[in-house]
Amino acid sequence: MKKRNKAAALSYTKGDEAPIVIASGKNGAADRLLEIARQHDIEIIHDDILADILSDVTIGSCIPSETYAAVAAIFAFLEKGIKEDWF
Repeated sequence: MKKRNKAAALSYTKGDEAPIVIASGKNGAADRLLEIARQHDIEIIHDDILADILSDVTIGSCIPSETYAAVAAIFAFLEKGIKEDWF
């Protein structure tokens, strides 16, 4: 069985209740979302379980509370990488 491709894009602005899903998709839509991210040098984090959960969230909605710890860890990693010029 072929694994289905899923992707979600998140945004967070200080003061927001939680990160917001700004785009998501499955299969071809996920491929296009990843292609756009690469074209704009947006870091891509691969996490199948998180992508599975976030791809079902309504665009414009906050991420589910059960994903807070995972998303916070990813954002912290990316922030540190930017500060320390890893990317």
